[in-house]
Amino acid sequence: MVVQNSRKMCEVTLCSADRAHKIKTQAIMLPQLTHFLPTSNISHINLEEIKQLRLADPNCFTPNKIDMVIGSDLIPRIILQGLQQNISGSLIAQNTIFGWILSGPIQERISTFTTQVTEPQEESLNSLLKKFWDEEEFCEDLYQRTTTADGRYMVKLPIKPEFPDPMALGHSRLAAQQQYISIERTVEKKPGLCKRYSEVLEEYITMDHMEPTSSQEVIKDGKYFSFYLPHHAVIKPDSKTTKVRVVFNASRISHSGNSLNDVLYTGPTLQNDSMLIILRWRLYKFVFNGDIE
Repeated sequence: MVVQNSRKMCEVTLCSADRAHKIKTQAIMLPQLTHFLPTSNISHINLEEIKQLRLADPNCFTPNKIDMVIGSDLIPRIILQGLQQNISGSLIAQNTIFGWILSGPIQERISTFTTQVTEPQEESLNSLLKKFWDEEEFCEDLYQRTTTADGRYMVKLPIKPEFPDPMALGHSRLAAQQQYISIERTVEKKPGLCKRYSEVLEEYITMDHMEPTSSQEVIKDGKYFSFYLPHHAVIKPDSKTTKVRVVFNASRISHSGNSLNDVLYTGPTLQNDSMLIILRWRLYKFVFNGDIE
């Protein structure tokens, strides 16, 4: 990991080619941004399938210098309506104010990079302890006020007061859709897994753990108030009860750089400590272990 310090910022205006869209923002100036990307020429792409698209970067398959990295906070203002799937079998084309951009896996091995901007800060122990107790008090009060029981317990999510400003969610549908497409290809090759995976999701609908919703993201004043949860299957063939378990990933980062977990308080740990439970086993001759549905 390379850490760079910057003391310079400048005002920039991002414009579409026809100058119909303009975005004013601030840029952090760094002595070096990235190496050439991609690191080698990409050849396993059917150019006939994308020639009708006006790409934001027509030379994206050739190594070149990267002049600017656009922050994820600007993505909602850049993305336009328009999505095409299965480009050259694995790519997705998304329309933006700059033109169409491509994403997805390809045959060549290419280098990627990640970047993160942080402000230097030091929090005192007193400040950290106060923040901890404030979170505990907030979550406990929320659970007492909002928990309902009608055949099952329901409680509202402990959303942080910083949401949606300054801590916001971003575009998340595309990432979840890509994960779904990947899962769909996997289960299609295994009919038994496909059937069981569908049964689990149908069970969620039957038990009201899940319900159909709009395919449009909830956006108000440029801020996102919805989050699409990517999911995948965890397979345990030797399990006598749950052979296929669907796992939802609330830690997947949206285009704002924040995930659903980031905008939620963790809350107190409700489960008993596993080590203490095991130590207490020594007090008894027999121990029962159960799985309750």
